[in-house]
Amino acid sequence: MSEDGMTRRTFVKEIAATAGLMGTLAAGAGEGDDMADQGPIRARFLWTWDHCTTWALNRPGGHDIGASNEYGRAPETFVADYSCLLRWCGRHGIDGVVVWGLLRDRHGGVDSVKRLCEVAKESGTKLLAGTGVNAYGGVYYEGASPYSLERHLESHPELYGVTADGTRMVYDFGTVGPRKSHHACPSRPENREFTLDSLRWLFETTGIDGVQMEAGDTGVCRCPLCEERRQHPVSGFSWEDMALAYGPATDAIRSVRPDATIILETYSHPQPYTGPAEAPNFGEGVPPWAAECIAGFPSDVLVQWVCDQFIAPRNSVEWTDAGRPPEGPRRNIMRCHVGTYWGRFRDELAIDWLADMATKSAAHGFDALSVFGESSPFHASSELNYLALADYGSAANPDCDLGLYLDHVAGPLLGGPERARRYLEIARLIDDRPRIAEALVEARRIAAGLDGRPAQRWTWLCNYLASFVYPEPPVGDE
Repeated sequence: MSEDGMTRRTFVKEIAATAGLMGTLAAGAGEGDDMADQGPIRARFLWTWDHCTTWALNRPGGHDIGASNEYGRAPETFVADYSCLLRWCGRHGIDGVVVWGLLRDRHGGVDSVKRLCEVAKESGTKLLAGTGVNAYGGVYYEGASPYSLERHLESHPELYGVTADGTRMVYDFGTVGPRKSHHACPSRPENREFTLDSLRWLFETTGIDGVQMEAGDTGVCRCPLCEERRQHPVSGFSWEDMALAYGPATDAIRSVRPDATIILETYSHPQPYTGPAEAPNFGEGVPPWAAECIAGFPSDVLVQWVCDQFIAPRNSVEWTDAGRPPEGPRRNIMRCHVGTYWGRFRDELAIDWLADMATKSAAHGFDALSVFGESSPFHASSELNYLALADYGSAANPDCDLGLYLDHVAGPLLGGPERARRYLEIARLIDDRPRIAEALVEARRIAAGLDGRPAQRWTWLCNYLASFVYPEPPVGDE
């Protein structure tokens, strides 16, 4: 374990301190020498759905994309997948792993989670439950548990959220998620009490380190209670619903585990929104009332944002100096969808895009980052992406410099710094496919001149790129 990785994990433990100490840490004071050892990015997380996480290789049943899929792997594979993931993170300076679908009867329920909590503790990293408030299954994603939101609503159908025409809110993800998401009305006190009881149970029962909490982005309840309560327009989500839910939920968690790591999702980027809609949608900027709502968030948390439209390869919206999270005692974490089919391609090399993300995030007041971590580092590009996450903004690479990463991290893994640069250039030929065949000759020659894992990383890249031109022409693209 590197000294730098240890100081990052030490800092992540600090984020669950009291509000007063939280403000001191956010200001960079009070810890003196320990803070001096930190780069601008002080915490890193991998984000996963259970059904798409395939770190235990050569096991059937995994998906490569989805939200709310069925779980198709064996219970022992679930434990093996996340044991591999947690141990790798502990060795490489990743501070925590978020798991959506963590609690399911299908892969062992509470017993499996307790086993993984022990693995996380032994590995020196954190296990966080993806936890829905009003949607996304609650704390117990699927099963017969009384803490399953779906079971709660089935038992009390009058507590469902409703659409404008009065229909119960049951969201269908279509081909990317055959399990439907059942929505609770956020204005009903019975639902709020259910959420608080569920969170207290989660932390009393499992030994989990924290949560990434979401209020739901697949629609909002339009019942008379909600319509009267809200003062601002909504899109697929409501800032006011977040402010209503997150404070009491955090208090419930803190009543059981004061040092829990709590990440609160906004579904948004902090750039002021200038689009035509009344309220911005997922991944867009913030409306004028966002700061007012965030002021109601607890102080000792990480507020999570998303930047896909504001970094390479999209860069479709300019990230200006105004795109800073509101000032206050909360810390801020930025996430993106690279190396996944939610963005472009699963296992795509994204080390230059991650450098862009880390550089812009650090410049705008962020000190934590999160990326997808569902794919095993056996896939060389995913491995390089995760190592880039660990490196950018660290004490070893405070400027999030791609060249420094290629020299000191990727270079030794790929046969030297110049080969690391060439690896990135060749990987980018996904967007220039007529050149792939010629590049494969060179890449195979490099692989043949190396041994062991460096050779395997080049061989993996050859096979990955070849898949984009086989068969030729691709069936259906004639």
